Amino acid sequence: MNSLVPGLGLHQTAAEPVIKLSDVLREIDRNLGERISLRDLISALGDRSFVPLMILFALPNVLSFVPGASVISGLPLLFVAVQLLFRQPSVWLPNILADRSIDHGVFTRVITHALPWIEWVERMARPRYWPFSRASGERLIGAASLLMAIFLFLPIPFANSLPAISVIMLALGLGERDGLWLAGGIITSLTSTALVFAIFAAGTFAISSFL
Repeated sequence: MNSLVPGLGLHQTAAEPVIKLSDVLREIDRNLGERISLRDLISALGDRSFVPLMILFALPNVLSFVPGASVISGLPLLFVAVQLLFRQPSVWLPNILADRSIDHGVFTRVITHALPWIEWVERMARPRYWPFSRASGERLIGAASLLMAIFLFLPIPFANSLPAISVIMLALGLGERDGLWLAGGIITSLTSTALVFAIFAAGTFAISSFL
């Protein structure tokens, strides 16, 4: 029987120790060097990295003090979402993305601001009301996260936070097989989609009115 762990990825066996995402992030923050690359993160997280990477790539878009977060994190999130959609066993990034790095101080700031919220979520999320098989759930969440990652990658003003929040909720739902977090993520994804289309429609109308 599998005990699902949001901090490590899609699943782990009940015989293995439960390691929380908050503990993993603290360990990464303590042990990595002056600059932290995406390759370092993937290596530190091992073969159960989908859920934590989705959360890590989405978080900077929620925390407003990280400039240019959508450009930095949107493309890697696209790769993670596509691989989840097609049910790859582990995350792979091309070298041009895997070698991207951030200053350790910036990573520490993100983690410091995010940890209280992550620890609250860890207490709240648990297996319940999960309606899908593992394969169906991964494909659904991969597809929804891919769409949200596209929205994050596009230079759309005032439209980054909501898609990022939806990715985080979807990832937490997947990690714990928690149907309530999944439902929240789907609702937030639909709201994000409506918002983005509304922004595009407003922009198109504004441009056409000047022509």
